[in-house]
Amino acid sequence: MISLTKLLTLIGILFVVWYGFRLLGRIQRQRQDALRRNGGGERPARKGTGRQEPADTQDMAKCTVCGVYVAAGAGKCGTPGCPR
Repeated sequence: MISLTKLLTLIGILFVVWYGFRLLGRIQRQRQDALRRNGGGERPARKGTGRQEPADTQDMAKCTVCGVYVAAGAGKCGTPGCPR
């Protein structure tokens, strides 16, 4: 026998599933709109994903006295106790 509580529970579950599909559809439309605005190329980076622009690099040189690697154009290595 179908009771009132079972019927209300079923209606509640159906409502949650329906609302979830609507929410997913809205998110998908927003992503597609963002791709269209971006020219269809690379996806826009999400907040907090850890994706960053590549950092500038520089050549490193080993200090002949203490062996610490420093920037190639630096005159001194800056290590305490190094005579250089």
